[in-house]
Amino acid sequence: MPLLNRKPFYAFLFAAILLLGLALRLRGLDTTGLWGDQAFTLNTAMRWVNGGAMPLAANKSSVGFVNPPMIEYLYAAALRLWGDILSVSLLTLLGGLAAVVVTGAVTARLFGRRAALWAALTMAVAPWAVFWSQLIWNQTMVPPFAALALGGLMLYLAERPRALYLVVSFAAASAMTQVHPGSAVQLATIALALLIFRQRVQWHHVLAGVAVFAALYLPYLVYQIGTGWADFRAVGQVAGQESLFSDAAALLSLDLIHAQGLSRSVPGVVAFDHLATGLFLASLALVVWRLWRQRRESSGRYSTEHQASTGRGLAERTALTILLLWFLMPVLFYLRSSVYLQNYYLLGQWPAHFMILGIGLDTAWHSTASRVTRAGTAAQRRAWSAAGLVLPVLFLALVTYQVSFSRRYQDARAAGNGPDMQVRHARAMITTSRDLLRDDETGRLVGLGRGPQVETSDLALLQEFVDPQRVILADGDLALPLPRPHAFYLNTRPGSLASYSLLDQADPLPDATIPVNDQLWQFYRRTNTEAGDKAQPLANWKTGLDLVGYFPGELLPAEEMIIVLTWNVVGLPPDDVYHFGVYVLDEEGAIVSQHDGPGFDSVQWRVGDSFITYHRLAIPAHLPAGTYRTAVALYTWPDLVRAELVSGGNTAYLETIPLDAP
Repeated sequence: MPLLNRKPFYAFLFAAILLLGLALRLRGLDTTGLWGDQAFTLNTAMRWVNGGAMPLAANKSSVGFVNPPMIEYLYAAALRLWGDILSVSLLTLLGGLAAVVVTGAVTARLFGRRAALWAALTMAVAPWAVFWSQLIWNQTMVPPFAALALGGLMLYLAERPRALYLVVSFAAASAMTQVHPGSAVQLATIALALLIFRQRVQWHHVLAGVAVFAALYLPYLVYQIGTGWADFRAVGQVAGQESLFSDAAALLSLDLIHAQGLSRSVPGVVAFDHLATGLFLASLALVVWRLWRQRRESSGRYSTEHQASTGRGLAERTALTILLLWFLMPVLFYLRSSVYLQNYYLLGQWPAHFMILGIGLDTAWHSTASRVTRAGTAAQRRAWSAAGLVLPVLFLALVTYQVSFSRRYQDARAAGNGPDMQVRHARAMITTSRDLLRDDETGRLVGLGRGPQVETSDLALLQEFVDPQRVILADGDLALPLPRPHAFYLNTRPGSLASYSLLDQADPLPDATIPVNDQLWQFYRRTNTEAGDKAQPLANWKTGLDLVGYFPGELLPAEEMIIVLTWNVVGLPPDDVYHFGVYVLDEEGAIVSQHDGPGFDSVQWRVGDSFITYHRLAIPAHLPAGTYRTAVALYTWPDLVRAELVSGGNTAYLETIPLDAP
């Protein structure tokens, strides 16, 4: 393809690929899901934007330690420019596109423009690459940093040992491992590559890179020092857990170039995923063959002449070796794992998949073109020309399908076949909440969602995106806050216990609804009466909490007993976090059934407010006849110290319930 030797035409094709990638990523950008992780990280970043302290850590990871804060700094940068959740979606989108640009640029420098076009095109349209470029989540920012880390390393060792290349690689590796610590295995890849090609390494460049890497981790180190290195101990505990050998890592690595896992309802997904696997394995084999050929020719009698004529040689061997290491190391590392793997654990492999595909296709094209040139007859030339078209045609068929797949998957999300809360829903509830509170200076907003504590609630972002002083959060199945004198409610849990209370006690606002899939999120307004203040408390705790209402369900064997409690906050909120314990006891005081948990998060208690808690207790099927009691206790979490009652003791006994024989 001589036309590709012309820079303007190459630039045109590359720009067209980027426009295609941009179009796929912009389409349905606000239909991606939001849940507790994203709500927490967005809320934390917005708190900093609103004037709070700089975050020193982010959310808690799935394996128990708190993540470094880099994701918060990235989100805050976007939110400072535009205080809308969609700004973070755009940041993620630009990160995904940046990964495509870096992949194409590095591949072009080391392997030529044709390979770069293949690599960039496959990354621009790969369904998971499109998906991760749209979703707001910590690990979705791995690809741009992985591309910079790999690209800088390859250029430093294979092209020219410039300090800038290595510093960029180390800085990107620092950011990559912070946004998802599972990518830290690539630090070993970088170290191994530097050792293998140490003749080309200038060690003062390495020291500069390490200094930048460490500097980006300083806020997290300050946090760890303040917590006594608790999260490092948590990492050690995970590392000490029993691990098993599994081929899941290899399969999940291949899934990164597939469409499976996103949707199986799109016709042809399995067949085209098999095609993607076949093309990738063929490309991987061609890359390995190309490396072997280069090594063989470098040691042959004509190696100097060959290297001079092709412009490759040592640089190409070095780059291919690093590329294969970057692909293989995470798979080898996760072949033995103590955690349940998802494909995002292997995102640090990118962009190796796409570079391998591009280089493999280019190798096949170059080889068949050489065969055509050396063919002795016209028939042989036609045969080799046709053979040279097989892989490109299959590849373009795959690309066409993957573009169609992403569009159909995005259409399904937009139609409601996706997560309960999407970016568009979050933006709508923020806008409506702001409007309601702006027109009412004394009211507060209660968000009923999932997650009993502020940091785990899927509505956490409401606080900083609306008003942190006027927003209260609760789990709709566990609690219903009753702030005075009145409050607005956003119910995102239709069918929850709190939603039934709202139907009886609050007035729906007809013009304040948000359609979400097959549900309707409704805003309400409720005025809190003063009756609770005049009621004689059933129990008083020294923490400043009075129990003023007790509404039990029926005690029946093999059934669920729901106990509803109403509380008044009469003292300053405690410094400790408190949980509620509700129990059914037998005549000897032994626990028959219990329900423990945070109920309504104690960090949100305010003097003068009330709240309701709901407690589901599973009653044993073979409960004998006798006399039973219900009881309530408060205790600190996580050290489990019971709060004292004003009257003495630490347990409030509420009701004696006789149970007759069946």
